[in-house]
Amino acid sequence: MSDPLVSILTPVYNGAEHLSASIDSALSQTYQNFELLIINDGSTDNTADIVRPYLTDPRIIYLERANGGVAAARNTGLEHAQGKYIAFLDQDDLWLPTKLALQVAALEQDEAAAFVYSNQDYIDDDGNKVDFPWVTGIAGHCFAALLQRNFISVLTVLIRKAVIDDVGGFNEQLAGTDDYELWLRVTLKYPITYLDFPLALYRFHGSNFSKNKFKMTVLFLKALNTLFTEHPEAYRLVSTRELNARLFELHSQIGDWYSWYNQDYQLGRYHYGLALKYKLWDLKICRRYLFCCLSQPQRKALDWYWAKLKNWFS
Repeated sequence: MSDPLVSILTPVYNGAEHLSASIDSALSQTYQNFELLIINDGSTDNTADIVRPYLTDPRIIYLERANGGVAAARNTGLEHAQGKYIAFLDQDDLWLPTKLALQVAALEQDEAAAFVYSNQDYIDDDGNKVDFPWVTGIAGHCFAALLQRNFISVLTVLIRKAVIDDVGGFNEQLAGTDDYELWLRVTLKYPITYLDFPLALYRFHGSNFSKNKFKMTVLFLKALNTLFTEHPEAYRLVSTRELNARLFELHSQIGDWYSWYNQDYQLGRYHYGLALKYKLWDLKICRRYLFCCLSQPQRKALDWYWAKLKNWFS
């Protein structure tokens, strides 16, 4: 039996700096039956010039589109993909050479699994290893576990094209958590599997969207609200306690950001109020909610007395 075709999707937006290294890591795979779809998402840099020399390889397909975000670019790639399996390699990340070979073998062996993913290591702009704690490893029917946070890095995933055709592609309204929302939709219906070793290198740099913790928290909340609105069957797969705990956590974190980092006490009060809807008698959040209800002079006075009290006991 011949090796199944893998379609690799690489969306690019002004990513010329590291794009060659990413493409080279795909071309260096020990598994060679793939097509690499590079989707230029309206770049204004020299992305096209970087890609041009690679187009002598018939496996490389270059697509251009108006800028619409990474989810839209990935969906464009999916429309053109011919492979049995789909893999994702972003413009600044790298794969280790056996990534595709090991993951294709895993899915060929486990026909029930919707996708396979792995661990990953981390590098900086210059390619130096970076230590970063990333807890991962969930597998099987794991929707409830995945609801608690995203354990799955998109560049480590190899997914069946038939599964995407079944559940749908990336939600273009959820830029930044579009991959997470897709994994949730997949695990509503299918088990997944995991390889417990790194097969990719994620690059940390200043423009990584996922480094902005506040924006990511807001988007995680939006992704969950979208999922449960569009897929009410999800309520059957998670306990009320688990769902309430996750919503409490997200609203509390957003309330903290608005109140303590942005001094927007109205929005802070709003999110603390929603947090208390899911965990009514949490004393810390009750105190923060009440603090946000005070007038500005009252908050200043309370801060003054609190500082005096701490000095008195110190």
